[in-house]
Amino acid sequence: MRKFTHPALLGMLGALSAAGSAPVLAVAGCSARSAAIITPLVELYTSEGCSSCPPADRWLSRTYAIKDANFLAFHVDYWDGLGWPDRFASSRYSQRQRNRVNAAGERTVYTPQVMVGAQIQAPWRSDTSFAQTLASERRPADAQLALMLDPTASGYALTLEASALSADDSGAVQVWLAHYVDGVVSDVRAGENDGNTLRHDRVVTQMWGPWRLSETGLVQTLELDLAYRRGGFTAFAQDAGGRIWQSLSLLMNDCVAAR
Repeated sequence: MRKFTHPALLGMLGALSAAGSAPVLAVAGCSARSAAIITPLVELYTSEGCSSCPPADRWLSRTYAIKDANFLAFHVDYWDGLGWPDRFASSRYSQRQRNRVNAAGERTVYTPQVMVGAQIQAPWRSDTSFAQTLASERRPADAQLALMLDPTASGYALTLEASALSADDSGAVQVWLAHYVDGVVSDVRAGENDGNTLRHDRVVTQMWGPWRLSETGLVQTLELDLAYRRGGFTAFAQDAGGRIWQSLSLLMNDCVAAR
């Protein structure tokens, strides 16, 4: 079992914990299991260095509470050279965006960009169109996912289980796991958003995978330190074309209690 420590998160969460008690795992075996119908995955590609991104960030903050959908905000790093390095940005998220765009037969990446399943240009500016997009994704699931969290001496053990419900393996299905945080604030002091205070939700801070989903299924256990006690985890199975087989989230607030 591989152990993961997140130094940046430790610093941020240390400040959050200073005002109150650190949360502890309320019960052993806190878990979540996917349903028979697909829970759509919404991916926002954004950056603190992009002046057109704050409206999309605010949209996600208003929208992520929608039931039967999972939201993740991937901060890309290709805006960092304009004077404001986004502390949440990663070249890995930028490459993921390029891969998703290329898989759809396109070449141009941009921010903000919202993807829902294989659709790389989801109509997020229209509530009606976006609701219709989500509805079109809610079909019988092709995979089943489960997340189980247990306490350890130094943090948590998170186990991800995945199994295929469909015999179709033509899409080379992969399983991913993301950790996210909500309610983070940045006072931007350079770049296109200089002087603005930006608030973000569902910000991806760490990404694991991909793991190939074989006929025999998949089990992965990660040993995590207390830096991961905020936010939540989202697992998803996705084929090479971007189609979601299933997604599942486990919110840490449902698993921890103040000491």
